[in-house]
Amino acid sequence: YDRLIAICWPLRYSTINTNLRMLLNKYAGIWSLVVLLEIFPVIFAARLPYCSSREVQSCCCEHSPVYKLACTDTSFNRQLGTAKTLTALLGPLSFIIFTYVIVVVAVTRIASISQRWKAFHTCLTHLLLVLLYYMPVMLAYVLGNLRLIQNFDLYTAVLTVSVTIPPMLNPIIY
Repeated sequence: YDRLIAICWPLRYSTINTNLRMLLNKYAGIWSLVVLLEIFPVIFAARLPYCSSREVQSCCCEHSPVYKLACTDTSFNRQLGTAKTLTALLGPLSFIIFTYVIVVVAVTRIASISQRWKAFHTCLTHLLLVLLYYMPVMLAYVLGNLRLIQNFDLYTAVLTVSVTIPPMLNPIIY
């Protein structure tokens, strides 16, 4: 979003991206979305009857390892978890791709090749970070759903590394 505004409307950047708008749009909006995405799985998992072990086999208390402990049909919870994960992964990724398509169209209209290169270079580091984050997470998600990783500890390690390493590389790349 920030790069879209900076490249497509550079002269209006400071009036569009005010502190209040950033606070409301980005932070309040994202936190609201996260709460909405997480509240329903928690409510539905809390209503399930648990009759076996209550030890969650995960490094963090996620929806999937919790509802798998229930002693009833959990197909709705599995579908809800899949929908939530796809929304959380593909929603922001679709928005990023959409904004970059607009940025590419705007940059190709710039007459100077040096200005085009500067605009693409500005976006390149962000795209690298997006790929560094989304590719391992989506790969871990696909491998887990297709049951290609049978060892749960290995799956947990792959998922943990895939969401930990990219943010740690963020300061190095920038």
